Amino acid sequence: MKRLNPSNIEIGQEIPPFKVKIESKSYKKYNRLIHEMNPLHKNTEYAQNLGFDNIVVAGNFLFSYISKWIISWVGEINAVKKITVKFGNPVYIDENLIHKGKIIEIQDKNNQKLIFCEYQVEKFNGEKVMNGVIKLTFSNKE
Repeated sequence: MKRLNPSNIEIGQEIPPFKVKIESKSYKKYNRLIHEMNPLHKNTEYAQNLGFDNIVVAGNFLFSYISKWIISWVGEINAVKKITVKFGNPVYIDENLIHKGKIIEIQDKNNQKLIFCEYQVEKFNGEKVMNGVIKLTFSNKE
């Protein structure tokens, strides 16, 4: 995995987009692994009785793709210091999502370069799913 060179980053620069399809097989494995108890994330009839179209994909599952996207771009897990998330519309099985982001602020502080990235996750139809800010930290000695 190639490591991001923080000196090549500029405000306004876009992060390469990341596309993912929420597949039933991997989501069911995830639910078994974590022993999901919430019927909203497992039971179609329950979810529909609450007014949703189908089983709602858990936020933690969706959040994991943000981490995967940023770490694959940066090339180093230790650079990721904070990720905030605000959930919007529900995501259902077999939906396609695209992660987009850009650099909004760069600071040099205490021999470190702090990079703040604003991001949003949308369905392919443009419906907003999540957004937030990611804080990256790099040593200025690199």
